[in-house]
Amino acid sequence: MLPDYALLFIVLAPGLAALIAGLFQKQITDRGAMVLTTGTVGLAGILSIIQLFAFAFGGHGGETHGEHGEAASHGLHHVITLLQWIDVGQFQADWAIRVDALSIVMMAVITGVSGLVHLYSWGYMDEDPHKARFFSYLSLFTFMMLMLVTADNFIQLFFGWEGVGLASYLLIGFWYHNKAPNDAAIKAFVTNRVGDFGLALGIMAVFVVFGSVEFEPVMTALKENATVTPLALAEAAPVRELVLPFLAWNIPALELIGVLLFIGAMGKSAQFFLHVWLPDAMEGPTPVSALIHAATMVTAGVYLVCLLSPLYEYAPWAAGMVTVIGAVTALYAATVGMAQNDIKRVIAYSTCSQLGYMFFAAGVGAYEAAMFHLFTHAFFKALLFLGAGSVIHGMHHEQDMRNMGGVARFMPFTYAAMMIGTIAIIGLGIPHTSIGFAGFFSKDAIIESAYSAGLLGVSFAQMAFWFGIIAALLTSFYSWRLIYMTFHGPRAEGHHHEDPADSHADDHLDPAHGHDHTPHESPVVMLIPLGLLSLGAIFAGLLFYGPMFHHGAAFWGDAIYRAADNDVIHNVEVLKEADPNPHWWVFWAPLAVTLTGFLIATFTYLFNRGFGRKIAESGGPLHSLFANKWYFDEIYNATFVRGTSWLGGFFWKTGDKKIIDGLGPDGITSLVRWGSRRLSAMHTGYLYHYAFVIIGAALLFGAVIFWRVGGAG
Repeated sequence: MLPDYALLFIVLAPGLAALIAGLFQKQITDRGAMVLTTGTVGLAGILSIIQLFAFAFGGHGGETHGEHGEAASHGLHHVITLLQWIDVGQFQADWAIRVDALSIVMMAVITGVSGLVHLYSWGYMDEDPHKARFFSYLSLFTFMMLMLVTADNFIQLFFGWEGVGLASYLLIGFWYHNKAPNDAAIKAFVTNRVGDFGLALGIMAVFVVFGSVEFEPVMTALKENATVTPLALAEAAPVRELVLPFLAWNIPALELIGVLLFIGAMGKSAQFFLHVWLPDAMEGPTPVSALIHAATMVTAGVYLVCLLSPLYEYAPWAAGMVTVIGAVTALYAATVGMAQNDIKRVIAYSTCSQLGYMFFAAGVGAYEAAMFHLFTHAFFKALLFLGAGSVIHGMHHEQDMRNMGGVARFMPFTYAAMMIGTIAIIGLGIPHTSIGFAGFFSKDAIIESAYSAGLLGVSFAQMAFWFGIIAALLTSFYSWRLIYMTFHGPRAEGHHHEDPADSHADDHLDPAHGHDHTPHESPVVMLIPLGLLSLGAIFAGLLFYGPMFHHGAAFWGDAIYRAADNDVIHNVEVLKEADPNPHWWVFWAPLAVTLTGFLIATFTYLFNRGFGRKIAESGGPLHSLFANKWYFDEIYNATFVRGTSWLGGFFWKTGDKKIIDGLGPDGITSLVRWGSRRLSAMHTGYLYHYAFVIIGAALLFGAVIFWRVGGAG
């Protein structure tokens, strides 16, 4: 393990660089901000990757170190306490950095991909006038995600969780002078607030049940089934049997906590129902898309579920919810991805689908497979997004694949990188061998684990297996569709579209012919990250399949917990070695559907180019459903958006204005105004009017006195 000062640099330096670049951009200039942030995050990435390789292959995967680094036997666990943060009775939380197998993997993913995104942005954002601000936001995003994954308590995790939400809002809406990025940023922010409300309630429930928000006592209580006394809500009981009274119901405490925390994960990781913000996030610059979709925000939910494996092991209904939502998301997003024409949106829905794979793997108890796919996915998804950005840059900011075609001969390096990313994401490889790209090892591990869990009776595992198989077919189809529409066939002439509001669009003026929109290869500074990510997309699965999955118990140690009766991962190996093997088809099914998707896409978009356009123009109900994203935006607008607007208008106009203000301050002032007008009307200036009032008042007061005195007598 790296020394503490190196770990502190990895976690804290990106935040300091973001602060300096953001506040002192005039003093250090754009170039200084770019050098500072890129150099800082790049160095953090190198250190993190060195630490990952040392941990995975240096003989430390099965060891541990206690809080101060002493040897033990259940995986690495090292905590660096920076300062005391909250200390109010039982409510205590330190500002600390937790180093274990989970955080080591996440640090490598975050800083590694972010460093390459920083470098790539030197070329992609070259003509933008606000480079210092952009690079400051990138580093802020990186810092917040590092705070999240190295947190030692729920409060620090929540700080990082909200921090990446803030940074994503700033980055998605970076081009704030355009309406679309502003709308997308607000949509992402509001949708995530829905999920974060569930997360906040879940953290509150954790404190109520366990009397602590620190991971160590909570995890220990879960593993040991310790007796806990909830705060004023129920009697003391073993935590796995604890129920919380609510109205007429008794709710299992762990199920409640598991569901609430998963709602937070649904929002952050764009799972079904709360997925609608993710495709619109494509309005931000392409490097932002790569960072959000590959390494940071969207993986936070998967990380949270795996981190809380001791909870979900003993909350079967909550785990079942994770499985169902993940499986449905994997299939749903794949169907929508088939009918999208924006190159970035196709990859965005691919992200939703791949996250669904990770979640249903965690839901069935295959946390190792979920984290392994998170790791490999970072390489090929960042590669695909940055490759798409290279195409957009080379096509002069064209994003519609219908206006592309024949780009391969103009952009050979980008084409090669996109081919590698495509082969990796479809999971092409030969079962029972070491031949395959990164996605083959991790995706097949998830599908095999779901099948294994189904044989062991895990709820919804069989459904997840079949949804995963179908999603693999669709993934292959839409991935090759993207390749063929973008890089093959005749070039689509005369369809160039350029947003006049896009201040960073370049025209590449040709002195002889005015504007030249011939595709061109991207600059070297953008191609270097593509090359490095290509290596990861090819070799990451092969290198880390053994440590992260096959021998996962030794690698993950105590960072991932499995109940004694959970044999999902072990059962996968048993199924592979069975002789004779009645389950042989399970291991070959992913390859079969992957090749089927490839053949269908090849027939439709390569050998019969234009056939796909005819299908789209025919406007069939199925195509319309997929192209319009199952009409989720329309449904949400008709219900939640308009309903909320009507409800807000009702409370404002009727409740606030008419009732509260009308009977309150506005009513009183209106009454005073009315009375003052009537009294003012009496001041006519005529003496006999005043005499009449005086005489009338005297008679009135005299009558009252006479009545009182006479009554008393």
